[in-house]
Amino acid sequence: MKQLPKIALGTWSWGTGFAGGDQVFGNHLTDEQMEAVFNAAIEKGLNLWDTAAVYGMGSSETALGKRVRQYPRES
Repeated sequence: MKQLPKIALGTWSWGTGFAGGDQVFGNHLTDEQMEAVFNAAIEKGLNLWDTAAVYGMGSSETALGKRVRQYPRES
Protein backbone atom coordinates (compact mmCIF):
# COMPACT_ATOMS: atom_id res chain seq x y z
CA MET A 1 0.00 0.00 0.00
CA LYS A 2 1.24 3.48 -0.89
CA GLN A 3 2.17 5.70 2.05
CA LEU A 4 0.47 9.08 2.23
CA PRO A 5 2.37 12.15 3.40
CA LYS A 6 1.86 13.16 7.02
CA ILE A 7 1.21 16.79 6.13
CA ALA A 8 -0.68 18.67 3.43
CA LEU A 9 -0.45 22.27 2.31
CA GLY A 10 -3.81 24.00 2.20
CA THR A 11 -4.58 26.11 -0.85
CA TRP A 12 -7.82 27.61 0.41
CA SER A 13 -6.45 31.15 0.10
CA TRP A 14 -4.99 30.70 -3.40
CA GLY A 15 -6.75 32.23 -6.35
CA THR A 16 -9.32 35.00 -6.53
CA GLY A 17 -12.41 35.88 -4.61
CA PHE A 18 -15.90 35.77 -6.06
CA ALA A 19 -15.65 39.50 -6.82
CA GLY A 20 -12.24 39.14 -8.48
CA GLY A 21 -8.87 40.32 -7.30
CA ASP A 22 -6.54 38.45 -4.99
CA GLN A 23 -8.33 39.04 -1.70
CA VAL A 24 -9.97 35.66 -1.11
CA PHE A 25 -9.74 34.78 2.61
CA GLY A 26 -7.00 37.36 3.12
CA ASN A 27 -4.72 36.20 0.30
CA HIS A 28 -2.26 38.92 -0.55
CA LEU A 29 0.15 36.74 -2.53
CA THR A 30 0.99 37.58 -6.10
CA ASP A 31 1.08 34.84 -8.71
CA GLU A 32 4.88 34.84 -8.48
CA GLN A 33 4.77 34.51 -4.69
CA MET A 34 2.33 31.58 -4.88
CA GLU A 35 4.69 29.91 -7.34
CA ALA A 36 7.61 30.42 -4.95
CA VAL A 37 5.60 28.83 -2.09
CA PHE A 38 4.66 25.89 -4.32
CA ASN A 39 8.22 25.34 -5.55
CA ALA A 40 9.66 25.54 -2.02
CA ALA A 41 7.13 22.97 -0.81
CA ILE A 42 7.92 20.61 -3.71
CA GLU A 43 11.67 20.97 -3.08
CA LYS A 44 11.08 19.97 0.57
CA GLY A 45 9.18 16.86 -0.53
CA LEU A 46 5.62 18.03 0.07
CA ASN A 47 3.25 16.52 -2.47
CA LEU A 48 -0.17 16.49 -0.80
CA TRP A 49 -2.35 19.52 -1.45
CA ASP A 50 -5.63 20.36 0.28
CA THR A 51 -8.12 22.08 -1.99
CA ALA A 52 -11.85 22.14 -2.63
CA ALA A 53 -14.23 23.56 -5.21
CA VAL A 54 -15.47 26.13 -2.69
CA TYR A 55 -11.99 27.57 -2.15
CA GLY A 56 -12.26 30.71 -4.26
CA MET A 57 -15.09 29.08 -6.23
CA GLY A 58 -12.58 26.85 -8.04
CA SER A 59 -9.79 29.37 -8.46
CA SER A 60 -7.53 27.61 -5.94
CA GLU A 61 -7.62 24.50 -8.16
CA THR A 62 -6.74 26.65 -11.17
CA ALA A 63 -3.81 28.23 -9.31
CA LEU A 64 -2.59 24.84 -8.05
CA GLY A 65 -3.08 23.15 -11.44
CA LYS A 66 -0.98 25.81 -13.14
CA ARG A 67 1.94 24.88 -10.92
CA VAL A 68 1.44 21.10 -10.79
CA ARG A 69 1.55 20.88 -14.60
CA GLN A 70 5.18 22.03 -14.49
CA TYR A 71 6.26 18.77 -12.84
CA PRO A 72 6.20 15.22 -14.22
CA ARG A 73 3.35 13.16 -12.76
CA GLU A 74 5.85 10.72 -11.25
CA SER A 75 7.51 13.48 -9.18
